[in-house]
Amino acid sequence: MSQKSKTPIAMPDMSPMVMLDQDLTRPFHDPDSKAPSPLACTVLFRWLTFLPAIGTTLALVLVFSDWFRKDGFLTTEIIMLILVGFSAFWIALSVAAATIGLLAPRKDPRARQSTVSESLNIALTVPIYNEDPDAVISRIRAMRDDLSNTKTNHRFAIFILSDTRDEEISEREWELFEPVTRSTDTSGPEVYYRRRQNNTERKTGNLRDWIENWGGDWDCFITLDADSLMSARTITRLADEISDRSEVALLQSIPRLMGAQTIFSRVQQFANNIYGHVLADGLERWSGHDGNYWGHNAIIRTKAFATCAGLPRLQGTGALGGTIKSHDFVEAALLRRAGWSVRLLPDLQESYEETPQTLVDYVLRDRRWCQGNLQHLRLISMPGLKAASRFHMLQGAMAYIASVVWFLLLIVWALMGRSENDNVFRYFTDTNPLFPNWPEMDIVSRAVILGFMLGMLLIPKLFGILRTILRDPTLSSKGGRLHFAFSAFSEIILSFMLAPILMVQHMSAVFRTIMGLDAGWSPQNRSSGYHRITTLLRFHAIESFVGLLLTIGIALGVISLWLVPIALSLIMAVPISWVFGQKLTKRKNLSAWLETEEAMSPSPIIVSVRSKALA
Repeated sequence: MSQKSKTPIAMPDMSPMVMLDQDLTRPFHDPDSKAPSPLACTVLFRWLTFLPAIGTTLALVLVFSDWFRKDGFLTTEIIMLILVGFSAFWIALSVAAATIGLLAPRKDPRARQSTVSESLNIALTVPIYNEDPDAVISRIRAMRDDLSNTKTNHRFAIFILSDTRDEEISEREWELFEPVTRSTDTSGPEVYYRRRQNNTERKTGNLRDWIENWGGDWDCFITLDADSLMSARTITRLADEISDRSEVALLQSIPRLMGAQTIFSRVQQFANNIYGHVLADGLERWSGHDGNYWGHNAIIRTKAFATCAGLPRLQGTGALGGTIKSHDFVEAALLRRAGWSVRLLPDLQESYEETPQTLVDYVLRDRRWCQGNLQHLRLISMPGLKAASRFHMLQGAMAYIASVVWFLLLIVWALMGRSENDNVFRYFTDTNPLFPNWPEMDIVSRAVILGFMLGMLLIPKLFGILRTILRDPTLSSKGGRLHFAFSAFSEIILSFMLAPILMVQHMSAVFRTIMGLDAGWSPQNRSSGYHRITTLLRFHAIESFVGLLLTIGIALGVISLWLVPIALSLIMAVPISWVFGQKLTKRKNLSAWLETEEAMSPSPIIVSVRSKALA
C-alpha cells in the first residue's frame, strides 16, 4: 500500500485485464458466451403484454376517430389522433406489465433455490464523486460486517473508487477510509481505496480503470452507487445465482428506496416500494434473457463485461455526443448482442438506494438522465442488437419525450375551449378559413376521456396496493391498515399534484438536450431538503408562466374547466416545491407519514447503517 500526494491509494497488486471499445457499426459475438436456454413463457408473456397495450391504443384512437369523422379529418384532428395514440400506448403498456406482474406465477424455481457450482472472487465496486464520505463509510462498514457474519464459499472484497475533485472532501475520504483498509480483521472482506488523478469518462471511465488495472483477479463485480446498500443475504444470493447460471453475464436486482426524509422523497419512496415491484415483475416476465441494467445493485461477469461492453465516445459534440452518459442500458444491450444472458431478479428484497430529497434535486438528476436516454436514439439501429434491447432504449427515451407529447395534448385541449362555439379557434374562423372550427366534444365525451386516462394511470398503483395486502393482510410492517390506507391515498393525490410540474420540467430537459446544453456531472444532493425561495422562483419560472396563461384562459372562458387542476399545479409550482422539500423527520406528528417498512420495520442491514452513522 502507498499514499501519494493528492492521490491517496490503498490497493492490492495490479492484475490487468484488457477492455476494448466496442465497434458500434457491426455485430459482435463473444466466443466465450453460452447460448441461454429458451424460456418457454417469455414469448407468451410478451404477447400478453404488448397485444393488450396495442389493442387498447387502437380502441381509444378509434373512439376519437368516430368523434372527428363527422366533417372529415382535418390536419389538427390527425395530429391529435397521433398524440393520443402515442400517449395511450405507453400508459397501456404499464397497465399490461403490472397485470402480468400481479397475476403471473413465478416460473423459475432456481430463482429461490440455487445450486452453487463454483466459488467466485467477487469485488464490490463503489464509484464515488464528491459524495459525503461519512454516509458512504457507514454503508460500507455495515455491508462488510454483514458479510463477515455470513457463511459463503465466495470471496469478497470492497473497492472504493473515488473520482472526487474537491480536495476537502478527498481529505475526509482518506481520513475515514484509510483506517478501514488497514483493518487486521480477516473475518470480513478486505477494503481498498483508490482516487483517480484524471476522472475521464465519468463513472464508466472509473470502472474501466479498475477493470484494466485490477479486474484480472475477479470473476465478477457488484456495482454499487454511493447511496447503494445491500445485505449479505442479497449479495451472496446474487453470487450464487450467477455462479449457477453460466449463460448469464449480468443479474440486476430491483433496488428499493430508503432514507426518505421530506414529503417529496417520501412520495417517491412509497411509490417505488409499493407499486414499483409489480411493474418490475411484469418487466422480468416479458424480458426473459433480454433484461436490462440500471447501473448499480447488479452483479456482472468481469471478463464478459471487459470483452463485450467497452463504450466508445460518440461522434459529435454537445449533449448528444461524446461520453455515453446513460451507459447502463447500452452495456446491457452490448452483452446481449455478444450472446450473453441479462436477467432481472425482482424477488430480492434487501437491495436499496436513496432518492433526491427535493423536487429541484430530482429534476437536476433527471436532466442528466434525459440527456443520456436521448443519446440512445442514436444507438437503437446498432447492428446485432436484440429487439428487446432496442425497445428498452426506446422506452427510456420515451419516458422523457412523452412529456412533450402530453404538453402538446394540453395545448390542444386548451385550444378546444368549452365547446365548438367557445374555443380559441372561433376568433379566427370568420376571417381566416385556415383555422377550422374544432369538432364538437361535449362534456360527457371529455369526462369519458379524462376518466379513462386517470383509470389507466391508477391501475398499476391499485395492483401494487392489492399485492401488498395479499402478501401482508395485517399490513403490520407498513404501520397498520389505517396508516397504509392514508399513505396510499396521500401518495396518489400528491403524485397528481406533481405530475404537471414534472411534465413541464421533462419537456424542458428534452429541449435543453436538443439545443446541445450539457447537463454536466454533479453529485446528488442526498441529504438537504432546503432551497431558497429565489432559487425556486428561477427554477420553476416556466411552469409558473404556463400555469398563469392557463388560469387567465379559464377565467376568460376560452379554456376548458377540466384543466383547472393542471393550471393550479403549475401556477403553484413554487410553493408546492417548497412545501414538498420540508423534512418530516423534524415534525413528530408527521414523522411517520408516507413511511414504508424500510423505516417502520427496517431490515437488519438498515439498522446497522443507522447505528454506524450515529456512532
